[in-house]
Amino acid sequence: MVNSIRRKFGRKLYPGIFSRRRQIRIKLDNCIMKYLLDSGMGDELEQRGFEVPDWKTSIWSVSALIKSPNAVVEIHKDNIKAGCNVITTNNYYVTPNILKREGIESEFESLTRLAIDLAEESRQGFPEVLIAGSFPPIETNFRPDLTPSNDVLDDYYSNLGSFIQQNVDLIICETMGSIREGINAARNALEFSDHVWLSWTNKGVSGDALPSGEKLKDAITEANQLDIECQLVNCCAADLATKNIEILKTATNFGIYANSRKLKEQKLIQDLGETVDIDVNHYENTLPMTAEEYAKEAKIWIDEGAYVVGGCCTTRPEHIKKIADELKK
Repeated sequence: MVNSIRRKFGRKLYPGIFSRRRQIRIKLDNCIMKYLLDSGMGDELEQRGFEVPDWKTSIWSVSALIKSPNAVVEIHKDNIKAGCNVITTNNYYVTPNILKREGIESEFESLTRLAIDLAEESRQGFPEVLIAGSFPPIETNFRPDLTPSNDVLDDYYSNLGSFIQQNVDLIICETMGSIREGINAARNALEFSDHVWLSWTNKGVSGDALPSGEKLKDAITEANQLDIECQLVNCCAADLATKNIEILKTATNFGIYANSRKLKEQKLIQDLGETVDIDVNHYENTLPMTAEEYAKEAKIWIDEGAYVVGGCCTTRPEHIKKIADELKK
């Protein structure tokens, strides 16, 4: 049973957090890369037989926090065993706007704290493993048109930061679909952590634009004005991220944690444009990758100087193990 539902306000910072960061840096001293992030959570829950509802209309992976927290712990642990040195808290869909779908927006704080508790429990016995607190979009993936005002975002991210600041080693702002929300998330995250990562996501099949239509290069340029540790892309085809790696390299440090998908042959790619959801356009123009293929793509990122690599949707602990194996070669 999960035995760590115990967080209270005012808890002291973990002793040795920053010494853990120093220790972890020498583990991968044969390359520039410093951090191996974990794999995705939602698809992995489904692979293990947990009924995960549709992410566009439900609370998605939050349902596991409520119904099967032990499954979350096991996935965290399997990623650690696979070789990752950063696990991400499972609060990606724990936002007030999304929790309203089930009428449980009042559980925003308690579910966020539970996600952190599960991550803490998972890393017991692995002091070198860091916990990344997730700063997700407030609304549905790939829908920056639903993003509320900056005042609402400020309230959301400042509350989230107050819940997690004393119990995570870094904050990762994930799957940001517009410059406005990404900058807002990162700026607020910096109020709670000296170690902030900001990850953008893509639109279409070119990979050089955000779901908002803004250019990835412009997002990175603007975010470079903030004192953040790393900029990344996530939730896109793995080789699509590779295509845009020169843009990513304009960040102070860059990283990638993509989906285990690859673009179809160029002659078969058909950009479906604005008439379909971004995720549908992605799916229809890509094919599944094996863990071995994904690891080989990740090795390209590492050779190009990636600071962080990991996995997003359809990646599993097996993918992380294959990347870890590549690092040993």
